[in-house]
Amino acid sequence: MNLSEILQLPKSDGVYLFENVNNFFEENYIRLRRKEKRLYSDDEVKLLPFASSLNPHKAEWDSRAKSFIRFKEYLNSFHKQFDILDLGCGNGWLAGELSKSYSHNFYCIDINLYELKQGARLFRNENIRFIYGDIFKMELAKNSFDLIILNSSVQYFENLNTLLKELIFTLKIDGEIHILDSPFYEEDDLPKAKTRTANHYKSLGFPEMSDLYFHHTYKSLSDFNYKILYDPRSIKNKLLSLAFKSDSPFPWIKIKR
Repeated sequence: MNLSEILQLPKSDGVYLFENVNNFFEENYIRLRRKEKRLYSDDEVKLLPFASSLNPHKAEWDSRAKSFIRFKEYLNSFHKQFDILDLGCGNGWLAGELSKSYSHNFYCIDINLYELKQGARLFRNENIRFIYGDIFKMELAKNSFDLIILNSSVQYFENLNTLLKELIFTLKIDGEIHILDSPFYEEDDLPKAKTRTANHYKSLGFPEMSDLYFHHTYKSLSDFNYKILYDPRSIKNKLLSLAFKSDSPFPWIKIKR
């Protein structure tokens, strides 16, 4: 499927539908998001990543705002219009905020129709397309994207190697994949991380959701041409985080073909 074919898909409330909605997953996922207090009002979503004082996750969003500002400054080094895939976009705040400063074409893909519709409602822009569909089923054409952004979403994909190979296929020759605000682990840290995740979902009453959250290691990137542009493990960044307590605990990873 090439990008022009996406625009021929049927639409529902501003969202292009590649496939039928998985109502069972959708209903359970939304119930979980509501329990975690991660379904935000329209007014709150329009502020992101600069969350209001009423946001129950403000400390987290303060950190994500730092990541966003770094990435936005990085985009300033390019001087042409890009085709950008925002994979696992949720309510689309990232494309919505970036579209205030850039005229790039954004293709925002997720399997969360509720928040996709919210994004389509809030960020009405001819350069932003919201698409419901599974990236592995869509068979997007080779050389489609200049940039692919996985913003706090890579942990919802089971096999990182398979995902990245699929995405690299869709990159243009000089294209880049950027992974933001997602946890990566050392091999020795995996058992404790998995236990924390299982306990978290169990405490919320959704133990089955821990099977849909995946823990990726830095070692899993070894097959790819990658560079860590922000590393929370560095001594400098550890000291800065101790001093200011609001920077991201997650790496910013760039991958090229």
